[in-house]
Amino acid sequence: MQRLWGRKISDLAFGEFIQILEWVAKKKHKQVVFIDQWYPSTKTCSHCGHIRKKIDLSVRLWRCPECQLVHGREDNAACNIQAVADLFVVDSQ
Repeated sequence: MQRLWGRKISDLAFGEFIQILEWVAKKKHKQVVFIDQWYPSTKTCSHCGHIRKKIDLSVRLWRCPECQLVHGREDNAACNIQAVADLFVVDSQ
């Protein structure tokens, strides 16, 4: 990103960064989707949708009590966030 704007992202205010991100997305005919910061992406099974009550930050792998699928914390969260973004894009078209 520093190559694109010639300065560190840390020097930008977050609001300015969001404006630049939306501008670049619009220019490239893409869409920026915002997801609530409290969305339980790491606690939700990306396969069956079961939501665990609590997962400690030290837990890197967990097994869904419903479907018995083993999830990596970051991979599962990425799948859930992608699914929410896909729903938003389909709904808005």
